[in-house]
Amino acid sequence: MKRRLLSVLIALTIIPMAVTAAPFFQVGPLVSYNKTVVEMQDSVEGGDEWDINNFSFGADIRINPLKHLSIDIPATLGFGNHGSVSIALIPTVNVNIPITGLFDLAIGVGPQFDFQYIGDNKDWTMNGLPMENAGDAFAQSKLAYRAGATFNLAFLSVGLNATIPCKTSFSEGGWDVINPMWESTRVSAVALFNFG
Repeated sequence: MKRRLLSVLIALTIIPMAVTAAPFFQVGPLVSYNKTVVEMQDSVEGGDEWDINNFSFGADIRINPLKHLSIDIPATLGFGNHGSVSIALIPTVNVNIPITGLFDLAIGVGPQFDFQYIGDNKDWTMNGLPMENAGDAFAQSKLAYRAGATFNLAFLSVGLNATIPCKTSFSEGGWDVINPMWESTRVSAVALFNFG
């Protein structure tokens, strides 16, 4: 009887710990809705909101080195004419706010990068500039704010994210570098497998 009671108590202790412990590494598929919040309102009236062309697909990688800090790297992949490939990358550093053991919010900021392989030229560009001009290409990046809500289970996390770009790039300077364009907010959904 005592062994059974002890086994039940251990199980009741381990299960919540496994469910609520923040995983160190998470990776999984991501679906991003390409239309902004303003365009979403128009598409609801027009009825084309579920067109497959409105979505981008990719992957999300998250690293949680500390309980209240995470690094999130969402990337979407696109294909164009003549063998061209595009990769949109928005790495952010986030502050995590645990609401309950299963639910947390994250708020962060990071630069936007657009990589494109032009099939005709057989060359990669970053933010529209050749890769060898990496410094200038980085200066063409804009900051983006990220807000996310995530449900964390033992082996799987499911989340919704909103990404808000800023008005101007680093190279343009001024206060608009950190001034968000609320009307250009985009949303994405992610399912992450938890490790560690």
